[in-house]
Formats: sequence, C-alpha cells, structure tokens
Amino acid sequence: MHKLMTRRATPIRRRMTTKVPMTHRTIAGTQEPARPAQLREANDRLLLKLLRAHSPCSKADLARLSGLTAPTVSIGVSRLVGLGLAEEMGDGISSGGRPPAILRFNEKHGHVAAADIGGTRVRMMLADLNGNPVAQWDTRIGENQKTPRGVVNLVQQGLTAMVAEAGVSGKVLHITAAAPGITDVNRGVVLAAPNLSGWNDVPLRTLLERQLGIPAGVENDTNLAAVGEHAEGMARGIDDFVFIAMGTGVGAGIFLRGALHHGATWSAGEIGYLSVSGMPRQRLLMRETGQLERITGGLGIEARWKELLRKERRSVREELSVLRASQIFDMAEAGDARAEEVLQNTGRLLAEALSTIALLYNPELIVLGGGVGAHPALCRVTTHYLQENDFAIPKVRSSALSTQAQLFGAVSLSLAAIEANLLC
Repeated sequence: MHKLMTRRATPIRRRMTTKVPMTHRTIAGTQEPARPAQLREANDRLLLKLLRAHSPCSKADLARLSGLTAPTVSIGVSRLVGLGLAEEMGDGISSGGRPPAILRFNEKHGHVAAADIGGTRVRMMLADLNGNPVAQWDTRIGENQKTPRGVVNLVQQGLTAMVAEAGVSGKVLHITAAAPGITDVNRGVVLAAPNLSGWNDVPLRTLLERQLGIPAGVENDTNLAAVGEHAEGMARGIDDFVFIAMGTGVGAGIFLRGALHHGATWSAGEIGYLSVSGMPRQRLLMRETGQLERITGGLGIEARWKELLRKERRSVREELSVLRASQIFDMAEAGDARAEEVLQNTGRLLAEALSTIALLYNPELIVLGGGVGAHPALCRVTTHYLQENDFAIPKVRSSALSTQAQLFGAVSLSLAAIEANLLC
C-alpha cells in the first residue's frame, strides 16, 4: 500500500560559513587577480549564503554581514531577484530614515528529493531549498520489484506522486538515494546489497538520472542516517560519533572529525559482518549477510523469538508467532519472560560489537537507529552491558529521527550538491 502525506517539519539546520569577497585566485600555485565575472560570482554566492542564513533581512544587513559595499550588494541582490532566488517583501521598520527594503530567500525556487531504499520498503521525501519537508511517500517493495530497475521505477512513481500532492511549482533539482549495501559514492555504484535481488555492481546513479532526468547522488543508507543525525538529530554538534542502523540489515555510519569515514574501498561501517561469539568463524562474503546481521537484525530477532515459542509445550497463540522485532521488545518491557530473553541476548551481542567500535574509534556518542535499533529498551539493555567495561564506554542514545534519519541525511547532501549551481 502506498502512503503519501504532506507535512511541515523542522528544517535542516545547515552550517553557514561567511566568506570574504574573492579578490585573487590561485592557479598552479601562483596568485592571479580575479576577473570581474569571477568577483561577481563570488559576491553573489556570498550574498546568497547570507540571505539563506538570515532571511528575512535588508540590503543594509547583507552589507554589514558581508563587508561588501552598498552598491555591490544592490547589484548582487538584483541578480538574485532576477534568478528567482530572492523576493522583495516590502518596507521594514524605519529607524529614523527611509524604511529599509526587506528581502527573503525564495525556498520554493526549487526542491530536492530523497529516497531511502531498504530491504522491504522505499521511503521518500520532497523538501524545499531550506530543507523543509513538503511531502513524504512510502511503499512496500514487492518480490518482483527488488531488482534495480524495479526499485528505480518505484522511486519515479514516488517522486511523481509527491510533486503532484504538494503542488510544487519549482523544479526538482536533485535527488539523493540511500542504498542498502556497500556503495562506491564517487561512481554512484552499489557494489553489493544482499537484501535485494541482483544488486551487484549496480550503477544506481546512472539509472536514476536516466529515468528521472535530474542529477542524482548515491550513498550508503547508514551513512546517510549518520548525516541526518548530525544535521537534525541526537548527534547535532558532535563531530566524533557512530550511528548504528538496525532494521532488516545492520550497519554503521562513522563520523570522524565532522566528516563521514568511508574507508579505502567503501566498506567502513559494515559491522553486520562482525563475528558473533560462540559461532564458527565465517569468511566475509560481500553478496551474503554477515553473522551479526543475521542474529541481531530484525529477521534474526524474530527467528529467535519463534524458536523460543516452539520450545513451549503448550500451544501458542497465532498472533504471537508473527510479532515484529520492535513488538517483541514491547512485550519484554511489559514483563514477558520469553521476550526479555530475546532482548537481553540482542543487547549483549550488540554491546560486544559496540565495545569493538569504541576501542577502534573512541567515539563520544553512539546513536542506535532504524526500526529495531531505535527502541528504547534495546538502548537501555545495551548500555547496561557496556557499563560492565572499565573504559571506552561511549554514551548510547536512541535516534531522535527514527526511520527518518536517512531521508534527512539525503536532503542535506542534495542541498549541498545543488548549492554551486543555484546561480547558473
């Protein structure tokens, strides 16, 4: 069943940096005076950044913030208005002289899209240029739709539905897709996604751009969730943290010194392949799921639950055998002993994995997210086991964004991707 909703949410708080006007540029290690066209472009970019950060404001405000002269600001603002990036709102309040003209950034000049491709669902978001979500859409992936072409068709369907429902007039300028597997970000290729069909060396960026007709970016879903948490969630203002996604799959997004850590061959954070104590050693096979994911992922938790039910001598109600992982954790909180055993086992194994991560990266914070990981009971139990250690004990928190983290991260990357082209 497809779901679509139009909503307002807290905009993504993107870091704004003020740059001084460019007067020189470096070419092959030498200083060369910047040409007038380059100066205009640099000044326009500066004014646009400031307008986005401080909208609504006056030309005098922009001159004060930028250090540019009033005539330069007036010329630059005229260009922004002409491009549809700025709008005049009328006169402001006078402080004794002529009332200042008030300007605002036109966030509806264009829109960006986000697609979170999971093992079982596709979730999407449409946002304006301030990062405000204006529509969302999600659907279950049918068994015959798990191929790359099938998923891209669903993304096109969702984008069309969101644009129509939100009634947006501005063009969709970019889309970023979250892929559930090892992803070569530079080439836009999903190297392997074991939870989908035929997802080996898939040129997802190319497929999206050809079908949608707009620029696209591709990133690992857990990495995008980490970007979302850094922009809008529990990790805001924290530059060394790890986001753990637990749903159908299990993975980690690693933030070091304020930036994503991808590793030499894009596999940093693939913690679903970590070994589980008590299980035989297993080779790392890219096109198969790993031990930790099979045990602590949603399907593994549900399988453990069903195993405990089968051991009971008395008959078990049918509705108990079809519980999802998060519902099993709910039952544990309600006092069910069988569910508590599943919860404790999951928390202990997760704590072992987090201890390894803490020794390697010593993060300030670990955020648990995803349909399974964000459950507060899992956070509580995992923290209990971690505190048995003497050191390398990071704070553990449940995600504030839940399943929205990937979408907010994708919107953030799309906004960054189009920033350089808004003035073209």
